[in-house]
Amino acid sequence: MKHIATGPKDVTVGVGDTIELHLPENTSRDYCWSTSRVGEGLVLRDIRFLPSKNPLPGGTGERVFCFKARRAGTWPISLRMRKHADLVADRANMTVTVA
Repeated sequence: MKHIATGPKDVTVGVGDTIELHLPENTSRDYCWSTSRVGEGLVLRDIRFLPSKNPLPGGTGERVFCFKARRAGTWPISLRMRKHADLVADRANMTVTVA
């Protein structure tokens, strides 16, 4: 079982591997990342926020999504950065191939 930490780029992993996706997020601007699509061969296991190490206001932290590959195939992951008012500010897409 491998643990892969990445940004939003395509990866190839094995069944049972964990993919940890890190995306920059600035919570002081009221924007946050969320999943809009996760392929059925992947399981979203955890979402967490790592705060900025910068003590000043406006520091950018990271939203971390952890997925587990449960079956072979090529599966999409689509994420959106949205303001809480439901406006899309950014998007991130990747493909995970499970061999």
